[in-house]
Amino acid sequence: MRKKKGCLLTAALCLMSVLGSSFSQTALGAVRTYSIEVDNHIRTGDVDISLEEYELDAHGEEIPYRDEKVVVPGQRVDKIVKIRNQAEPVWIRAGVGYQAEYGQEEMSDRMLGGMDDRWLKAGAYFYYTEPVNTEETVCLFRNFTVPPEWDEAENQFSLEVTAQAVQAANFVPDFQSESPWFGIPIEKCVHGSYETESKGEEQKFSVVFENGSEGFVKTGEDFFGNFSALMPGDTVEDSVEIGNRSSRDIDLYFRTEIPEQPGESLELLDQLRLSIRKGDRQIYDGPLNGKDLAQEILLAEDLTAGDEESLIYQIHMPEELTNSAALKSAGVRWIFRAEFKTASGGSPGGGGSGGRPEKPAEETFSQTPEQKELPAAIPDRILEFAGGLLPKTGERFPVELWCLMVTGGAMLVLAVLAGRKR
Repeated sequence: MRKKKGCLLTAALCLMSVLGSSFSQTALGAVRTYSIEVDNHIRTGDVDISLEEYELDAHGEEIPYRDEKVVVPGQRVDKIVKIRNQAEPVWIRAGVGYQAEYGQEEMSDRMLGGMDDRWLKAGAYFYYTEPVNTEETVCLFRNFTVPPEWDEAENQFSLEVTAQAVQAANFVPDFQSESPWFGIPIEKCVHGSYETESKGEEQKFSVVFENGSEGFVKTGEDFFGNFSALMPGDTVEDSVEIGNRSSRDIDLYFRTEIPEQPGESLELLDQLRLSIRKGDRQIYDGPLNGKDLAQEILLAEDLTAGDEESLIYQIHMPEELTNSAALKSAGVRWIFRAEFKTASGGSPGGGGSGGRPEKPAEETFSQTPEQKELPAAIPDRILEFAGGLLPKTGERFPVELWCLMVTGGAMLVLAVLAGRKR
């Protein structure tokens, strides 16, 4: 009979040993993660001009020009032709065509008056030799003179003015050439009204992991916010500071996500090129919606408290993009994630250097189902006392599990001893 009870005690102790080994291994895999998302937006600009014609009233004020005038040879007629820039800064050129029932050979550029000396005639066009800014208006000519060589007979004639523009960004005309715009093809503008955005102060961007319930703290709502509307050939650059101000080492990861948006926006993301680097390390170079960015990239491993690093990012709009890429906008979401191992699997809020306990925005624990079902009603005083008794082996081990195993083992020993006494 005693032999049988002795076997029972040995089995109980063996069971405790097996349980202790199992829980110790699973507790070591417990990790906590925090993440933060930043929605970034990019847009493209446009080239858009309008042609306006005015004349002077009896008081010398400009009013819209009225056609079908009756004039006589040699008469100077008020016709004020203006070109207004309605979008991004541009270079402008204009052509003037002449049509008449007869005497057309008498019509030429010498009829035009009040032309600014910043206009240069080269080939078939007048070129304005300075870039024209957004909402700026330039005047081509202010009047024309009917050829005095014509007689008093009735004659129908007209002046036809056309205006064209090319972006000022990444384009420099050669005004010493007969073709200052190098023969580039001109596309018709088919876009609607263009809304300019006033640029505020330059923003500083940062993503920093801190102690406390905040987890990540970011500066700036849109990391593309310092970028103006992109034009073909543009390359813009900015940076975001990443850092760790917590009391523990962290691993920092980065990935992107493409929010739901129209097909033309997705096409723009595929056309724009993104480059990211950290120091001398090239992290990514490819389309703004590159699939490689959807997979997490390790930015920093064991980033210690107080460490900060800078992410430099560039966006390039290819030179070959045309009017079809104008006035488009798109969005991309940047996601940063910090990960660290907890000191124990059973106390997710600890590990700080004092102050309020952390409340993570997102937690992940590598726990078994048996661990999740363990009771959590052990008094704090008992846990503190038991924690002081545990040997400092360098391994993380949940104090609650140790208390439960000791209590269970003691109950089994007492049961065996009670049976032996009886």
